[in-house]
Amino acid sequence: MTQAQYSDFMEAIVPPYVAERAAADHVSAEVAERYARHQHAGLLPEGHRTTGHRFLRIVSTDGDESVGGVWFWIDVENKQGFLYNITVFPQHRRRGFASDALVLVEEMVRSAGCTTLGLNVFSSNDGAIALYRKVGFSAVSSYWNKPL
Repeated sequence: MTQAQYSDFMEAIVPPYVAERAAADHVSAEVAERYARHQHAGLLPEGHRTTGHRFLRIVSTDGDESVGGVWFWIDVENKQGFLYNITVFPQHRRRGFASDALVLVEEMVRSAGCTTLGLNVFSSNDGAIALYRKVGFSAVSSYWNKPL
């Protein structure tokens, strides 16, 4: 991704993340957005050039149209990859782009010497959970909370 594409991607992924974070944590959208912006700033102090983090455009095979993006991290020292976000824009969903992108991410993480690829997913995100199961992910832990 170029700097402009990275900026557009980050702006596209923040609102859905904020909405899910607010619902999951039982906080306002404002609180969730502050958390998300702080989290992203901490994870990406050098933006898309932050060491170990990779950002890829998902491009239609019909042309050079960007249909989404992927953000993942490769920790070579600990032999682990982590998928932070995969987004296919709504008008391009259900056409295999996410599955194909995950195969590519898995290949890149494996070729870097990693033995696992992890991710977090909100329990309310049934579509993402189905996708991850379809490509071989399984749950290894669960985080629960209770509104007080």
